[in-house]
Amino acid sequence: MNYKISELAKLAGISTRTLRHYDDIGLLPAKRKKDSIYRIYDSKDVDLLQHILILKEMEFDLDHIKTIMKNINHEKRILMFEKHLYALNEKKMKINTIIKNVENTIKAMKGEKTMNDYDKFEGLKDHMIQKNDDEFKDEVIRNWGQEAYDSSKKAFKHFTKETYDAFQELALKIITTLKLIQSDNHNEELRKQVYELHKKWLTIAWGGTYHPEAHKNLVEMYVSDERFKAYYDQHGEGLAEILRDAVIKYT
Repeated sequence: MNYKISELAKLAGISTRTLRHYDDIGLLPAKRKKDSIYRIYDSKDVDLLQHILILKEMEFDLDHIKTIMKNINHEKRILMFEKHLYALNEKKMKINTIIKNVENTIKAMKGEKTMNDYDKFEGLKDHMIQKNDDEFKDEVIRNWGQEAYDSSKKAFKHFTKETYDAFQELALKIITTLKLIQSDNHNEELRKQVYELHKKWLTIAWGGTYHPEAHKNLVEMYVSDERFKAYYDQHGEGLAEILRDAVIKYT
């Protein structure tokens, strides 16, 4: 079956402008009847467009998609899509777990059921681990090595409720102490205290181990990397630098 550009755009849920662009860059060349300016697409083009849209959903850019479509054969593309399907199903399971957690939490808040301490965190830790993986995995491995990454991930995944609560409480104490230092800049006891709090927080995050040099490198990143700096400075301008200076002094 053949489709005009408007028909294929409607079928795929994209714009005709997108199809024209794919044609112009050679990603999905349209056919034209003799002496006609109209773009025509056949069944093979429909399959190719579907593959292109799947690859876009996999977050490949158009140049990369063009390379894949040109150089990866049918069998290898099947393997690529099977791997993506596996990842999607994993994501689906995690999302379903979080949905169930929120549903049960609402029921518990309404007095319709009770939740034990373990159930309260079902799915949430995995979600946070995945989010951290997406943002920082490569960076952590590059700066501190695979072993440090594996140790930290394993520790966080096996947090008990008590450990998780302590971890969160330490994070709040660190912010509170930094704000106190900001208003009492010459208080060395508070500076030493925030160093000790951050050291304890990191030791939990690193699965019970502590590395002074890694600690110093990390707080330097808190100042140089805008993502980390923003986390602390949202509570008060300059808090990241206060933490960095305290750790460097007392490590």
